[in-house]
Amino acid sequence: MKVLFGVCSWGLGHATRDLPLLRRMIKAGHTLTLVGIGRSLDLLKDELKDACSYFTIPDYSSAYSERDFSVAKFLSYFPIYMNEIVEEHSQIKKLIKREKYERIISDNRYGVYNKEIPSYLISHQLRFIAPGRVKLFEMATEGFNYSFFKYNFSKFLVPDYKEDGLSGDLSHNLKYFKEEKIEYLGVLSDLRKRETAEDIDYFIPLSGPEPQRTILEKKILEQAPLLKGRVVIALGKPEDPRNETVNHLRVFGYLGRKRQEEIMNRSKLVITRPGYTTIMELSLLEKKALFIPTPGQTEQVYLAEYHKKRKNFYSVDQDRLNLTRDVEEAKKYPGLLHKIGTDEAVDRFMKIVFG
Repeated sequence: MKVLFGVCSWGLGHATRDLPLLRRMIKAGHTLTLVGIGRSLDLLKDELKDACSYFTIPDYSSAYSERDFSVAKFLSYFPIYMNEIVEEHSQIKKLIKREKYERIISDNRYGVYNKEIPSYLISHQLRFIAPGRVKLFEMATEGFNYSFFKYNFSKFLVPDYKEDGLSGDLSHNLKYFKEEKIEYLGVLSDLRKRETAEDIDYFIPLSGPEPQRTILEKKILEQAPLLKGRVVIALGKPEDPRNETVNHLRVFGYLGRKRQEEIMNRSKLVITRPGYTTIMELSLLEKKALFIPTPGQTEQVYLAEYHKKRKNFYSVDQDRLNLTRDVEEAKKYPGLLHKIGTDEAVDRFMKIVFG
């Protein structure tokens, strides 16, 4: 079948979690066109080469770069988001008319759908988390999400467990979404657990929207030399060829997925943003971590608090980061164990989408 697949570009996590789905569809003989932009699309091009075709469409403006993110600010951005979704959908309609796709899959690209073609939305965030957990706002956003999406997408595919999930209230305890429209796949990651020596003390992969990625990078590069032991840093910039070693510190501009898999498996502690894809990876690799949520990004702030309360991972605010102190606290938290592997999650995806 001809498949159109849209990928959100806010950080690299959406692209990396989609890789096992994309590789399985390619192996099954489907013809894929990937829609994206920026570093996430560059990552997919680097991983999949000419096995797919690629189409660039701008993604949505991000309010998460603002430190004073609030419900009021979110609402002020709302008309901008809607206009961008309308423009995105307009370009998608032209692409569909020309290419005649038979399936459409979107990882958090809300304008990538067609009501006449089976369309599926991959998302771990069916409800937006409000600053301060404003219940009325959260209920309103969930209600809007369902009202907006239910006519556009055949199913909502959640990369999480149905029970005791990793995403908490982001995709569980829902009020408006109908159970028959939701499929919980299990966790998705292209990283695999390896039996290898843990000879790296700290691995620090950076990602996420600017300017907060760069702000954290500066803090990390200032404080990491104070850590005792072997430290590896990946800046999350595919365009940066850096590969340098200074004493016990090694810095890469970017690590390909196979190399990142190797480094994560060899690491005793991962210092990272609590992006949802990262949490899935940590679960599958059974790693401990220190979380530093992106300021203003309510999803990451919630996930960090959720897993800290559950005694899975320790977290600290970016402004209060003190690596030499915080890593010692993080080592006391055990991490997570996965229940359903990626292969089984991909099997479920293929059955749902292609029958």
